[in-house]
Amino acid sequence: MTHCHRPGRHCGSSAIRDLLEYHGLLMSEACCFGLGAGLGITYVEIPGTSTPFIVHVRSMGFEEKVFNTLEVPFCWTSYSDKPSASADLYQALHENRPALLLTDIYHLPYFGSSTHFPGHAIVAWHLDEERNEVLVSDTERPDLIAVAAKNLADARFSTAPPFIHHGNMFAPHAIDSSVTPERVRQAIFDNAYALANGNRFSGLAALDTWVDALPRWSAEENWRWSLRFAYQVIEKRGTGGAGFRAMYADFLEEVGEMLPAVIHANLVELMRSAAASWSGLAETLKQGSESMVFPFVEIKSAINHVKMRESHYVKYALDVLA
Repeated sequence: MTHCHRPGRHCGSSAIRDLLEYHGLLMSEACCFGLGAGLGITYVEIPGTSTPFIVHVRSMGFEEKVFNTLEVPFCWTSYSDKPSASADLYQALHENRPALLLTDIYHLPYFGSSTHFPGHAIVAWHLDEERNEVLVSDTERPDLIAVAAKNLADARFSTAPPFIHHGNMFAPHAIDSSVTPERVRQAIFDNAYALANGNRFSGLAALDTWVDALPRWSAEENWRWSLRFAYQVIEKRGTGGAGFRAMYADFLEEVGEMLPAVIHANLVELMRSAAASWSGLAETLKQGSESMVFPFVEIKSAINHVKMRESHYVKYALDVLA
């Protein structure tokens, strides 16, 4: 089996783009991310862990949404145990079917991570039975990476919210689809609608929940790590910068010719403005992690600025694409 990996910015969008290209559907990573309505805001608290406060900036169910938008039959195959998950993966690879997998980077040796970070998408391409290793591709790394079978089996299972997975795998026999203006329009509208209509822990409303929770953040003994981790999640951990908003702006610019309403409504500029506010928030969090005193006022102001900019984009996107 040949592989179609090209280095990317985000694990899910680059992995799915690679899988689609293997099956004959070529597109940019930004387009793949946009078709999956990838923007999200999710606030999670997990007391008693090394990361008691987590703010995710990508939508939940992104992978499923990409395939649904393209009208490609999709369903994660999950498993009750690791041996079954491994056996199914090896069968797919023997049949020359690359497999999209969800993993926890804690168990992938090439990350060297001491923190659990589940929901990380990779593609498995080859099985080296002699070495008992699987060759996988991963985001910005240009070459295939050999992962010991046991490590990969462990990585495929996670019970850490919000990304819970039990060996999740998608290894289709074929994919037949295309990118159309209507599919693009629907994906952009759906993403804006989800941001506008979340509950208090998702979408724009989650930003208010985050502000309300800041006193609890400041009361934690390791609040500096909480701020540092939030900075990393927004700016560093496979987002392409600015909490995925920079990549989403690239998507909007790319599809503008196909969907002129995007350009007429200045959605690209509005999204780049939102991206700048997310980067500003990330920098505030980074500086706060290096401070002696918890910067409550500065963080609250930066979060509210993000909400204002993102709300502005959402309003225009919903109005013009409804």
